[in-house]
Amino acid sequence: MEQFGDYVLERPLARGGMAELFRARRSDGSEVVLKRLLPEMEVRNDVVDLFLTEADIGRQLRHDHIVQVLDAGEVDGHYFLAMEFVDGLDADHILTECWYEQRPLATGVAMRICVDALRGLHYAHTLRSPQGTHFGLVHRDVSPDNLFVTSSGRTKVADFGIAKLASIEGLTQTGLIKGKITYMAPEQLQSLALDGRADGYALALILYEMLSSSRPFGQRSHESEVDHLMRVREGRIKALTSLEPQLPRAVTKPVDKMLRAWRFWRYPSCAAFADALEKGARAHGLFATDADVAAAVAHARRRRAERGAA
Repeated sequence: MEQFGDYVLERPLARGGMAELFRARRSDGSEVVLKRLLPEMEVRNDVVDLFLTEADIGRQLRHDHIVQVLDAGEVDGHYFLAMEFVDGLDADHILTECWYEQRPLATGVAMRICVDALRGLHYAHTLRSPQGTHFGLVHRDVSPDNLFVTSSGRTKVADFGIAKLASIEGLTQTGLIKGKITYMAPEQLQSLALDGRADGYALALILYEMLSSSRPFGQRSHESEVDHLMRVREGRIKALTSLEPQLPRAVTKPVDKMLRAWRFWRYPSCAAFADALEKGARAHGLFATDADVAAAVAHARRRRAERGAA
């Protein structure tokens, strides 16, 4: 354990290219996840600016379906931010357990997870300053490991670390690709200005994967990086309606619409996409309750423990 300002760092959770994550406890006894910039990154002004912008964004995002940033600052020259501790699993781990059991995730659970996430994303996309300025926030890295499903059955979007405010320029190098290629919208590889439809497209890809066990833009064996990028840029996807004909069209058609390569043919917002999904799912009894989702999380946790997974 390490004392770090008002926090005790109890154990490391992950380490990325920019920062490291710790499970930590504040002096008041509350449990948090602390994100600390790596020492080699602290000498780069652009990285520090990006990190501080993440903290500023996170402080303003207050929604049931977004992981909350609780604190941020500097301790002895080291930059950090503290986030709420989410008791649960990310969607990637839940899908992994389904893969081990060779079964798809229950349709109702998949629908509820994605609708919850879309509600959080729409809130972020429409966020305004106290003066009424529309920030134009886009997550840009929506993926299964950024969707945390709590033990009580609620989904929260995490890691707005590479999110961009439309009103802020110069934080990243021009043309620098950010986000995970597998879940990128075509316009993200076309140097176009992004809006919330890019995040909605990524969420539609996740739901497509949950419902079909197929990942349209997963990198193929022996495929070059350039070829992979070109496939994503073209945005050609087999319709979920034809791939999974046993699913109600009221469930699959909204996904197909949000996966149109040309964004002007998609739903105009994550809220519109969420409304269509929820309406279709409820009409066919395919919208899970909190208890249903909580049971899926508990099952995945139990299976991970049995396999000895970390």
